[in-house]
Amino acid sequence: MSVLSSKRVAEAEAAETRGRMQQLARPVVLVKAAVPMAKTAGIAARDGARSAATWSAPRINQARAWTAPRIERSGLAFKDIIAPKVCETLTVAARYVDVAPRPEVATPRRRWPRVVAGTGLLVAVGAAAAIVLRRRKNDQAWAAPGKPDEAVTGLQAAQNGQPGADADGSGAEDSVSTQSPVT
Repeated sequence: MSVLSSKRVAEAEAAETRGRMQQLARPVVLVKAAVPMAKTAGIAARDGARSAATWSAPRINQARAWTAPRIERSGLAFKDIIAPKVCETLTVAARYVDVAPRPEVATPRRRWPRVVAGTGLLVAVGAAAAIVLRRRKNDQAWAAPGKPDEAVTGLQAAQNGQPGADADGSGAEDSVSTQSPVT
């Protein structure tokens, strides 16, 4: 290879390397130029934020002052009007979804008529039992009207000369002992 041709190859290689270096150096140059622009942009953004904060602070406070009573009224309306409806709707939905539905809460039944009827029935049964017991007692006393008199007054009957009565009153005892007991 000749000297001229090797010189041209070396120059071509050097030019190519210089071109690559320049391409690699461009971002560095751009970065170096971007640093002052970034600082300026940062300062501008900071100043803009400060001015926006100073401008918006009173307006935000006004908006909060305007909004607070409305939020409070909404909360009270929700508690008084909407919440009961939501509660009712959720309760109905829960009953609908429930596997074993519970019996509906019915209006309370009036039990006093049953109590009065039961008490009246007990009084009637008690009165009927008292009447039956009194009649039995009276029937026992009236079943043999002459015989209790004979048992009590056996001596008097014997003295009056009634038949079946001995002087010692033993006839009255015989007639009383032959009676069947009253059941």
